[in-house]
Amino acid sequence: MSNKVTKNDIALIYDSQFDRIYKFFYYKTLNKNVAEDLTSETFLTFVNLLNEHKDIENLNAFIYGIAKNMFMQFLRKKYQEGIPFSAIDKDFEEYAVEFVQEYDNSESSEDKLLKILHKIPSKQQDVIRLRFIEKLSLDEICIRLEKDMNYVKTTQKRGLKSLKAALELNANIDEEL
Repeated sequence: MSNKVTKNDIALIYDSQFDRIYKFFYYKTLNKNVAEDLTSETFLTFVNLLNEHKDIENLNAFIYGIAKNMFMQFLRKKYQEGIPFSAIDKDFEEYAVEFVQEYDNSESSEDKLLKILHKIPSKQQDVIRLRFIEKLSLDEICIRLEKDMNYVKTTQKRGLKSLKAALELNANIDEEL
């Protein structure tokens, strides 16, 4: 890239890169408004950084690198604010409480959960046990397991799905008997 970037150059860069960057954010967030905001922030940062980086060899990689950094900042902010990670409307904790209560008869929820917990994969067992038996927060689970928040939330979601399938399987077996 030449040492002097004109407004026309910036407009051409914006036009050629906008769709790609917007789609990157939309795919990651599944939210049109958030994707638009992050795309705008990416291009604002790009224009601001043009003054510092006079010799950009690979323009596509440079803009994509800014976009990835913007997304990481977005995730950090999102976790600090406690916004639910999942694209579903309910928070995992609310979903899990409703899920466990749905299958609660005379036994306590924890007892029923412990009876069926062995039927799901061990990594999922660990997260579910820490979350719903030991009542640890997601941050505490991350520390205990030495894993990141994405791993814990994803494993929790999969664990709940596995538990639901195992409970439905047990209900079908009980009906047949």
